[in-house]
Amino acid sequence: MKQFKLPDLGEGVHEGQVIRVLVKAGDIVREDQPLMEVETDKAAVAIPSPFAGPVAQVHVKDGQMVHVGDVMVTFGAPATGPGAASSASSGPAASAAREAPAAVATVQPTPLARIGADSATTSRQSLRHKPASPAVRSLARTMGIDIETVNGSGPGGRVQRGDLEMAAGALRGTTGARPMPIETAPRPTMPSPQPSPTGRGGATPVAARVVHAPLPESMISDLPPGRDDQDAHGPIRRVVLTQARKTIAQVMSQSWTTIPHATDFDDADVTELEKLRKGYTDPESIGASGRQITMLAFVVRAVVRALQRYPDFNAHFDMEKNEVIYKHFINIAIGVHSDRGLVPMVIRDADRLSIPHLSDAINRLGEMARTSAFSVNDTRGGTYTISNAGAMGGSRYSTPIIMPGQAAVLAVGRTRWMPWVIEQENGSRGLAPRLIMPLSHSIDHRLLDGGHEIAFMQHVIGDLQNPARLLL
Repeated sequence: MKQFKLPDLGEGVHEGQVIRVLVKAGDIVREDQPLMEVETDKAAVAIPSPFAGPVAQVHVKDGQMVHVGDVMVTFGAPATGPGAASSASSGPAASAAREAPAAVATVQPTPLARIGADSATTSRQSLRHKPASPAVRSLARTMGIDIETVNGSGPGGRVQRGDLEMAAGALRGTTGARPMPIETAPRPTMPSPQPSPTGRGGATPVAARVVHAPLPESMISDLPPGRDDQDAHGPIRRVVLTQARKTIAQVMSQSWTTIPHATDFDDADVTELEKLRKGYTDPESIGASGRQITMLAFVVRAVVRALQRYPDFNAHFDMEKNEVIYKHFINIAIGVHSDRGLVPMVIRDADRLSIPHLSDAINRLGEMARTSAFSVNDTRGGTYTISNAGAMGGSRYSTPIIMPGQAAVLAVGRTRWMPWVIEQENGSRGLAPRLIMPLSHSIDHRLLDGGHEIAFMQHVIGDLQNPARLLL
């Protein structure tokens, strides 16, 4: 009998939540076959089996919190005899299983988007699972859809929310199946009027109860899976926080309650920068691929130059030791919206990257966040954060929250054309259409004052309005 224990999931990660158990007692598994999917602080990973053999007992279930070192699966001895399967009882896999120690060796978790990506044989292909984010898998279970039967339209066949909606529509059209509605309270019956206690006729007033109609099916299908309940005002659904959302809530609460925020709102005229961006060509980043440099790459470059000029913004305040910690490296965290919440993907040594390479890094990290194909370490070590709120559309100014271990954060709002007062060459002023980028900058007021913040932002805005500086 061999015990498989939850391996180390990354730097500083000690626990996770089981999203889905992929095996059961009696199954014969192969080496490297995914045993379960576990969600940690930021990444959803597939846990592979370190050896081959029969599953004697599964010690965890879907939704359970587990810690590094917990026993997850117990394996029995490989079957022997004429009826034993050759894949489990002989060959290199069985030899590895016999030689494996009782406590499992270090296992490298695999991002969900890479499950089965390196498989080359038909037998391996049968073990693959459709790539999808944890939120989409949860929605599929709520809608009663087998996600393995859905054709994904995303990169690499990734199943997305729209694919589930199309599959649900096909089911309704063929079988009449509909999403499971939330149970509602039975319609109450009004009691008959009772004689007044005074004997003078009339009826005792009866408090009316509100009868709630079922929610529309479209609204029900958008709700995450949970436990249906009832409160004093009507039907409700209780949903347990995912591990990722729980971590986000803890970090944001810690930041907001321990760091005194001060936020400045300003604008940058990026009309000339947009002209430069559209005309910017570089064979390394564009060439045959036809990609364009993103505006955010120029913003990152402007912030990096300001951090080099004002190192107080590339530091943080250690309240326990009453020290200021200055970093001799610049790692820019980019907030990326995903199905699992806002993910801070880190560009390491951003001061050493050119604008085309910054643009490539932003595109690559954004795709990794949206497909959950990243590790926990990809979100750690940021020294300054930029939130591209304008990419979601509609946003102008906001109050970005500083990440613990940093001193400031910049939110970039939606860039749009606006009537702007500009000074003419002859000294007169007039209105002209200009491309304006709204900027919201929060600082840790324990470490930074208004004078520091104004100087830093004027440096950033000056670079954005005079883009030739960014090419130096």
